[in-house]
Amino acid sequence: MLLAAALLAVAILQAPNLVAANTSEHGHWVAPWLMWAVSCGVMHGLGFHPRSLIGRLLFCPWLAWPSLLYGLWLTHTYFLP
Repeated sequence: MLLAAALLAVAILQAPNLVAANTSEHGHWVAPWLMWAVSCGVMHGLGFHPRSLIGRLLFCPWLAWPSLLYGLWLTHTYFLP
């Protein structure tokens, strides 16, 4: 999960035009959603587990996996020409 989050973070930072609302066909919700998925992936990949119930629900890795995979699919043109 840490590898998927790192790849997506690199793609978002190096080529923001792939997910930015003004330069792509995606809405304004895609970039914050993918950044949330990267945050969840890094937290889970490093082994951090929130203690509070709200933190566990907000950073649930089972919700982040589909988002990470969708984000990698959206940014596949950055990695594969």
